[in-house]
Amino acid sequence: MRVFEFCEPATDNLQGTTSPTPIDTMSVPWFMAAPASSDCTHCAWCGEESPDMKRCSGCRKIAYCSPKCQKDQWPAHIFDCKVNKPISTVYYLSRDIRNDVIPVDGQTRIDYGFDKASKTLRGDSENNLLSLYKGLFMLGVTEKELRKWQSEGTLVANIKKTYEALPPENRGGYYPWFLQHQDLLDGSPVDPNRATQVSIESNLAMWRKGWAYMGGSPDATELQMKAGLSALSPERTACFMFVSVALSSKRPNPFLPSWLTFGFVSTNCGGAEIGLGGLYQDLVKRCTFDEFCTAYETSTIPALFESKGLGKRDRLFCDVMAGSPRFCKSVWHLKHYIDKVVSSKPGSEHVPSPEAGYDYGYNNCKGIVDWKLLDDLYTKLFAENSGADPLQLHEAFQKGELLEFAKKYVKLAPWTAKYTRLLKTT
Repeated sequence: MRVFEFCEPATDNLQGTTSPTPIDTMSVPWFMAAPASSDCTHCAWCGEESPDMKRCSGCRKIAYCSPKCQKDQWPAHIFDCKVNKPISTVYYLSRDIRNDVIPVDGQTRIDYGFDKASKTLRGDSENNLLSLYKGLFMLGVTEKELRKWQSEGTLVANIKKTYEALPPENRGGYYPWFLQHQDLLDGSPVDPNRATQVSIESNLAMWRKGWAYMGGSPDATELQMKAGLSALSPERTACFMFVSVALSSKRPNPFLPSWLTFGFVSTNCGGAEIGLGGLYQDLVKRCTFDEFCTAYETSTIPALFESKGLGKRDRLFCDVMAGSPRFCKSVWHLKHYIDKVVSSKPGSEHVPSPEAGYDYGYNNCKGIVDWKLLDDLYTKLFAENSGADPLQLHEAFQKGELLEFAKKYVKLAPWTAKYTRLLKTT
């Protein structure tokens, strides 16, 4: 089996341009296709057998029948391949479009307008923006081109050029919306007064839904709601805040305690959290506020899902919820910390909980280099396709075998000596 270099093809460089391809004649774009699994006898992209298969030289785990298939799958495979270099935010965007989820990566949200949309607009603004970008990919715009536009500050002009090459009746409903909100991508700063007002209005609208769900009067003033909520226990307050979010068709983000206490930490921030959020939305429609609070207080949320006809939950979720809200294994505190790191804007600083810091090596750090090495290691271990199991990681900690566990999934060289010191447990 021959090997070809699996990297971003040099012929598809930042200087290239591509004319929009009519939607009715284009091939199915990569983000709408279902790639086949590869056993190195079948192409990882098209699934065909070939006597001249070429193995990926980056990860050496999958193979392709042609450079074209390699190129077509690269936007997805880049996250699995050990390329040992930063991944451009445009690939996070295209991956999220494939999974039909709003981006959570901090820099991606900044680069492509989602952060600004969340701060200055209400309603479906982020969904509309995601659909606008999906339309660009369907029209033949490549990740390289979109990245070039973003880096040059020409997103607005080129989005207009691409969509206006189509007849008005074929531009869809998201382009007219974009024309009314071009400031999302023009590089202008967020108006702090507008952001504050949007935040207040959005939170109040969510609170009213939760207030009505728990039996409060729909005519209650903001002061009356605050007075009623102040009488709730901490656990019931957490439930109120959570169901308010769920009833608004939203979900917590990794920076909130509810990401941990309601089990979202058991997902991989790659789309699974969307499914869990949807299940919670179904659950609150089938149970009362008191039922939900009782299940939360007694660590029986998984049983409540099952009793309401929503099936059994996976073992990782059940493990988190078995002790929540009072206790979680330190590995889940570690995962919560890493989820925050992965979802943060560049330059953001986070600190793991004391139990995670002690159990997983952060207390052994002598400086920022050590800290970054552990962040990188656990980010790779918790990656969706790493194969590492959080509960097996916890078991390795208990046995004093963190280093041996890490070696199974991550290349530690040239930092093996440092990792040996950092992962030493007493």
